[in-house]
Amino acid sequence: MSTQVVSGCLNTTGPKGQLKIPILTTVNDGSQTELKTDSTVTVTTMGIGIYGEFQTLRSAWISSKTGIIYAAIVNNGKVRAVLPLTSRTSGASGCSDTAVMNNIVLTPGDQLLCETYA
Repeated sequence: MSTQVVSGCLNTTGPKGQLKIPILTTVNDGSQTELKTDSTVTVTTMGIGIYGEFQTLRSAWISSKTGIIYAAIVNNGKVRAVLPLTSRTSGASGCSDTAVMNNIVLTPGDQLLCETYA
């Protein structure tokens, strides 16, 4: 089983103004993992529901080197939003913000879950 780094950014608006939530987590392929914030930007890693509390999700991107099966925001077992995926493989067009169809307000307990493959 291999590991890879999943990165991304969630763009939000709300009481904190325009807030970009940076994502960076190392995950094991084939297992569901909660993605957390990038500690080099947010000082400590934390879930998106805590870091972006009461912010409205507007656009996002999630990326890994080989592939992601899914990336979704889940709270109490309910899928609240599915996020756009991009690839960092050679020749790929790269990552860019893509609109999220369900503009949800982030709340404590929201988890950004993903699963990758090699």
